Amino acid sequence: MKIKLGNMRTGAAGRVQQLLIDLEPSDPKDWYAGIGNWFIDAPGQSPAWRHFMLSAVHLRMIGGVKPAVIREPGATHEFMMMAMDPQKHPDPLKPESWSYLRPANLAEQVKLRDDSAALMLLDWCATNIAEGRLWAEPALSGQVEPWRSFLRHWAAETPANH
Repeated sequence: MKIKLGNMRTGAAGRVQQLLIDLEPSDPKDWYAGIGNWFIDAPGQSPAWRHFMLSAVHLRMIGGVKPAVIREPGATHEFMMMAMDPQKHPDPLKPESWSYLRPANLAEQVKLRDDSAALMLLDWCATNIAEGRLWAEPALSGQVEPWRSFLRHWAAETPANH
């Protein structure tokens, strides 16, 4: 895997950095479900850590990979947020520093027209985190339902999803 930095946004609640990942033939096949990733630096959203990964994956079949577990009927994509272990000093360009804390902060499935719609929604989510409209710590901040509503509303309003 090779990583380059993409778009960056800074707002009242932190900084978000798009990660452009080029997979290599030796990478695990299930990584090919990845649509996009944003590295989040959101100080103040948790008393114990400040870094998070926001990701989207498609739920389509990939040859040689166990099928995705679809929890929402008709879902095509899943959006996930994971807090990162501060002891590993998370760095967007060093995947070896990405040690995810469990459970996931967010794992929501939605129906979208295609991967480009998922990328647009992922971008919009990242922007909203930086600006403080969505929280990277939804469970600690009472934001799980606002996240669900945001994702579902956006998916429903996207053309060709009806």
